[in-house]
Amino acid sequence: MAYTVLTQEEQDEIVVEFMKAQERDEFTHSLNLERFEQMLSTMPECSWKQRIVQLKNETQVRLNEVQSILRATTLQMPPADRIEKAKLRMKAKEQK
Repeated sequence: MAYTVLTQEEQDEIVVEFMKAQERDEFTHSLNLERFEQMLSTMPECSWKQRIVQLKNETQVRLNEVQSILRATTLQMPPADRIEKAKLRMKAKEQK
């Protein structure tokens, strides 16, 4: 679709920003999974342990969803040079 107002640069920034958010989400869920697994390996049986098991399972489901979104978004990413330019523009905006 040809956009009337939204420039190619703005479109690139939107996709790159979205991808960054999804990668952040994936990283966070992976970190949580690692933390939950470590906790479960040392935690005695208790009601809190059951909650950690539940959180671990929910986190794994969410991680799978995010990874699916990342795979689909990868196909929508602009070429590498435009990604780098978008990141530079985004960083410049953050510094204002």
